[in-house]
Amino acid sequence: MNLVRRIMVPAVSLVLLAGVATAANASAEDEASLALSCSSTQTAITDVPHRLFDAWNRGDAAGVAAQFTTDGHMIPSNGAYLTSRDSIASFYTSAFAGPLKGTRMIGRPLTVRCLSTSTAVIDGLGGLLKPGDTYTDPEQVPIGQRIIVSWTAVRVGNAYYMKEFQSTSIQG
Repeated sequence: MNLVRRIMVPAVSLVLLAGVATAANASAEDEASLALSCSSTQTAITDVPHRLFDAWNRGDAAGVAAQFTTDGHMIPSNGAYLTSRDSIASFYTSAFAGPLKGTRMIGRPLTVRCLSTSTAVIDGLGGLLKPGDTYTDPEQVPIGQRIIVSWTAVRVGNAYYMKEFQSTSIQG
């Protein structure tokens, strides 16, 4: 019995260590694979907020909403909780006819993190431009008009769309 124990304990330990090492290597390989897939699709991923900005700058509520999945969620900086493409379109139809009429949006990604081969989180800096504002860099936009945003983009077919969007107005 002692001989069996002296052989089995180290053997089982080696098997367990080999499994841990394999899992650790797989994790590192998975992360490397995600980084590669993220870099190869980063333009497609970061195109999503730029499409939203283009629609915003045209005052196109349906175009803004079209950048979201049908069940996409949006929390704009005023704190509204919008839970579908239809509610986003409705919200911006009213907003572009009222308080956001003539505004423009600029922004740029700060980070892009791929969570899988079809999902990425984008953190960005943006600015809400009032009619007549000529800023081209969100860093130039005055506090109160500058926003920090977080988007979750998901691939649907060959394109990416926003699944989640949250923005916060930067205050002084």
